[in-house]
Amino acid sequence: MLDRQETGKLTSEMSIVYNKTPLLRQFFPGKASAQFFLKYECLQPSGSFKSRGIGNLIMKSAIRIQKDGKKSPQVFASSGGNAGFAAATACQRLSLPCTVVVPTATKKRMVDKIRNTGAQVIVSGAYWKEADTFLKTNVMNKIDSQVIEPIYVHPFDNPDIWEGHSSMIDEIVQDLKSQHISVNKVKGIVCSVGGGGLYNGIIQGLERYGLADRIPIVGVETNGCHVFNTSLKIGQPVQFKKITSIATSLGTAVISNQTFEYARKYNTRSVVIEDKDVIETCLKYTHQFNMVIEPACGAALHLGYNTKILENALGSKLAADDIVIIIACGGSSNTIKDLEEALDSMRKKDTPVIEVADNFIFPEKNIVNLKSA
Repeated sequence: MLDRQETGKLTSEMSIVYNKTPLLRQFFPGKASAQFFLKYECLQPSGSFKSRGIGNLIMKSAIRIQKDGKKSPQVFASSGGNAGFAAATACQRLSLPCTVVVPTATKKRMVDKIRNTGAQVIVSGAYWKEADTFLKTNVMNKIDSQVIEPIYVHPFDNPDIWEGHSSMIDEIVQDLKSQHISVNKVKGIVCSVGGGGLYNGIIQGLERYGLADRIPIVGVETNGCHVFNTSLKIGQPVQFKKITSIATSLGTAVISNQTFEYARKYNTRSVVIEDKDVIETCLKYTHQFNMVIEPACGAALHLGYNTKILENALGSKLAADDIVIIIACGGSSNTIKDLEEALDSMRKKDTPVIEVADNFIFPEKNIVNLKSA
């Protein structure tokens, strides 16, 4: 793990591909039971926190390849949207060729945004796993390995990605200090959990300051992609057969093994929110603060509007001078119209319920690429 001196060097280098984002006090409607601060990762070059980790992975790999001097780096990513866009924006900044394979479920709006960076976009497969398989078997295996060194970008399961995400904790600690706020007042960090890349980075950043066992994390998912919650309840990582949530950015079939181990070590809390509640929160936040957010981000913000849920997760009441930090993870896939249409559709029909017991399997230990995003 990086020490603080190494982190300073990393942060300086990473500033090429990501932005330092503000930590701002947020006043949610109603009587305040605590002080909320939002970490605005929506202000990253790609519109989401993924610019940190994926930018770090690409930049470190490219530097290594270029120093070797024998081959040229070329980036290959598979993604349902935000991770691919983060890879494409980083490559645009670093002048690297980039190919992104997305499944047919990816919205045209996102496909166009990725393509507009100059990246090549291929649409293949019904979901992420099929897109990833196509990338590896039909694209990466056809490159000229004598002159090209491929950089494969997984959406979340890579230590360099977690290392990049951890930089937001450095910024949070610095911003609290500059505002003369004691870190001891921070009673929790709320973040959305998909495959666990963001969560792993937060844990590693907290460990760097000796805070991982002092500041609890509340991981939030939507019902239908709550793999993290189910894995913790079962006592081992599980794989979902089907993702039914509208929060597609959280729609992973499994979490990383490191995520599960961290969650058990630090007693991470887990909250599951219904799709309809999250969409209503997204629209509420958009109308109140004039910022469009997607469901994956809205899941975490939902706890700012509903402090009882947060207090139940933490297991204690929050005082007026307590501080809770919410990671506004961002995302670029939704418009207000998308959110309104989704909410209208949910109100008109009941979404079929899939019993949890029928929707997961235990991944075999010798299978390595079971992730989805």
